[in-house]
Amino acid sequence: MDPQEWNAYVQKIATCDYPIPAGMINNYNDWKHRSIVGRMLYLLKDVEGAMAVLATVRDVVPNMDDAPDYGLSEAEHKVLCLRDIANIVFSLTGMGDAAIVYLKQADKICRDYKYVFRSASRGAIWTRQLEIMRDCGLGDEADSKALACLKGEGACGNGIDSHYLVPGTNTYIYHAYKFLAESAALHEDYAKAARLLAEGYRFFPLSDAGKQDLARAAACETAKEQYYSYEHCTTIQYLPWEKTNAPTVDEVRKLQYRKYLERLAAKQEAEGVGADILKAEQKDKE
Repeated sequence: MDPQEWNAYVQKIATCDYPIPAGMINNYNDWKHRSIVGRMLYLLKDVEGAMAVLATVRDVVPNMDDAPDYGLSEAEHKVLCLRDIANIVFSLTGMGDAAIVYLKQADKICRDYKYVFRSASRGAIWTRQLEIMRDCGLGDEADSKALACLKGEGACGNGIDSHYLVPGTNTYIYHAYKFLAESAALHEDYAKAARLLAEGYRFFPLSDAGKQDLARAAACETAKEQYYSYEHCTTIQYLPWEKTNAPTVDEVRKLQYRKYLERLAAKQEAEGVGADILKAEQKDKE
C-alpha cells in the first residue's frame, strides 16, 4: 500500500460521520492504527479498502500480555480484525470454510487471552463460526456444536470466569443458547425458541432494567410474541460482560464526595493556621 492510498483512507475515516482524529490513526507503522482504519472502512461499507488495510494486519502476532488500563489490547485488535476479514471473505466468496479459518484463529486468541476484553463478546466470536455453518447448509452440525458446549463437551469459557462482571454469567453458554433459539425460530418452533432464550438469560449479566424487560417478555401471550420480545432483549447489552477498570457511577460519586471532604478539611486547616498566625501577631502588638 503506497502512502497516497493510506493517507486517503485515513482522511476518509477522519472526516466520516463518526470521525476519529487523524492523530490516532495516521501512523502506518503502528499496526493498531491500521487495525482501526481497516475496521472503520468495513463499517463504512468500503469493503475493498477494508480488505486492503486489514490484509496488512492478518499475520501480525499480538502481545498476549498487553493489558492496557484503557482502550483495546493488542489481542482485541487482532480478534476484531480477524472477525471482519472472515465476514468479508464470506460475503465475497460464500465460502464458509475459508471464513471459519479466520474465526477459529480469533476464537483461540479469545480463549488464550487472560485479561479483560472490553470490546466484542468472546462468545459471539465463537458462535459466528456456527452462524456461517448454518448459512452454508450445515445447521444440524452447528446445532450439535452448540449443544456440546452446553453439555460441557466443548469449551465454554476456558478459565475466564473470574473476568465476568456478574458471578455465574458466561458469554459462551449464553451465545450457545441464543444460537439454538435462533435455529428453533427458523423452524417456527417459537415455544422452544423462547424457552431456550429464557434459559440463556440465566448466564447473561442483567441490570434491573434488563430484568424488567425479561419479565415483560415472559408475560407475552403467545410463544411467537414471547420469543421476539426476548430476541429484542438480545440487542441490548444491559451490563458489560467482563470487569473493567472504568469506575461505576456510584464509585465516581463516592470519589467526588471523598475529594470534597479532603478539600474541606484542607480549607479548614488552612483557615485554622491563618487564625493562629493572626492571634500570634495580635498578641505581639499588645
